[in-house]
Amino acid sequence: MKRIKLIAFSIALIALASCKKEKGTEIAYQYYEIGFKRVDTDWRDTAFVVRTASKPLIEQLDAQLLLPVEQRKIVSGALVRGNGGYNKNGDHEFGWHFKEDDWSLTDVTVEIYDGRPYSDIDKDLDYWIDTVKRYGSWGSYVRKRLDDK
Repeated sequence: MKRIKLIAFSIALIALASCKKEKGTEIAYQYYEIGFKRVDTDWRDTAFVVRTASKPLIEQLDAQLLLPVEQRKIVSGALVRGNGGYNKNGDHEFGWHFKEDDWSLTDVTVEIYDGRPYSDIDKDLDYWIDTVKRYGSWGSYVRKRLDDK
């Protein structure tokens, strides 16, 4: 019985040590400002911020910045609550952000995903998070890379 307890205790210590190593590992996120090809009357609808640690996605996003705005793809992804500590426009912090491992660039999205970051999503957050679940505004595009995050 003592041997089983000793083995269990040893396993617990190894697991704890592994967790501490993972917590100390920094994920290298890259942040991008997303803009819109339309004119909005509310300044909070003019941009939002996304982030990713995916090297292939970062390469795609950087390649988008070399294209004329008219040729850049739509940004689309799964919505989660909270601004994630980064999704804002000016001093307005959004009540949502893209799930970091569930967003991408696309050529088209369905109409239900189209909307504005503040006037539509922030003002009706429960509907967007619980019912629509995704956001992919037809006029969105990668505006710039944010290197100073």
